[in-house]
Amino acid sequence: MNKLTRKLVLSVLSVVLTVVALGTTTFAWFTITNTATVQPFQAEVIADSGIQIAIGTGDPLSLEWKTTLTTQDIINYMTLTYGVDGFRFNHVTSPDGRNFYTLGTVGVGDGTTEGYLQLPLHFRSDSTSKINWSYVSLSGLDASFTTRVAFTDSKGVARAANSSLLVNPADAMRISITGQVASLQSTLAYENPSSDTNTVLGGLDAEDLRGTTEDVQGVPTYIGVNGAQNYFYRSNAILPGGSNAVSTVTTLTSLDNNLILDMASGQELTADAEYYGQVTVRIWFEGWDAEGYNALLGRTILASFRFQGA
Repeated sequence: MNKLTRKLVLSVLSVVLTVVALGTTTFAWFTITNTATVQPFQAEVIADSGIQIAIGTGDPLSLEWKTTLTTQDIINYMTLTYGVDGFRFNHVTSPDGRNFYTLGTVGVGDGTTEGYLQLPLHFRSDSTSKINWSYVSLSGLDASFTTRVAFTDSKGVARAANSSLLVNPADAMRISITGQVASLQSTLAYENPSSDTNTVLGGLDAEDLRGTTEDVQGVPTYIGVNGAQNYFYRSNAILPGGSNAVSTVTTLTSLDNNLILDMASGQELTADAEYYGQVTVRIWFEGWDAEGYNALLGRTILASFRFQGA
């Protein structure tokens, strides 16, 4: 392996999501039985001459090390991992950015390894031992969606039935990256900052999202906090199960060269380099997000992130 210098850039990952409507019960951003399939997308992982990168699982010496991972490299990994039918997103939630749970009308379900995208990335170098997460962007095109019912959006604005609401599908999306820092597992998670279309959810610890009550035939009934929860209630006259104790991962809304990986030294025999380490990138749609409306259907989301040697 050539003597390596210090810098790494992980470039744009563009995911086109197509949702197949299979049911009629609205849950968060899409119908309760909907899934979203990743169609062909653009992805490129670029490393300067100082760092090599690989994607996959197994012995580091068995991986195909490159300075650039192309779209085809990542598609090949996804096909090998998820099968020829492709990967499917589903509505999930995570309290820590590593462990995921299904969602449904009866509450948070069992732990799951499906419904979110997971990419194991490996790094090796002869000169740098630390990797920073230096940049991230989640973006999508703003689009109007027509509300089926009257409800209150996440900004506290009362919306009439059949009115137009501007939304951005990326606002319900999360990215987490897990690596070893100071010999301990460390996870950083990102969501979009507050904007005209987004209210930050952030990390919740057994938070009650049932909102306020109103009288329904003489019975005080919870109607859900503003946003997708209230929209769900107005559409179905119930709230998603588990709304009374919601826990979600703590998120960042900006980065400042955050350390995400301390690579192990003395790895010549195991990885053919002085330093070696791995991070796991996970991308998902957070089922408790206040911006998760049906307008997600058929939208395109661009996830862009970069790493840099420290």
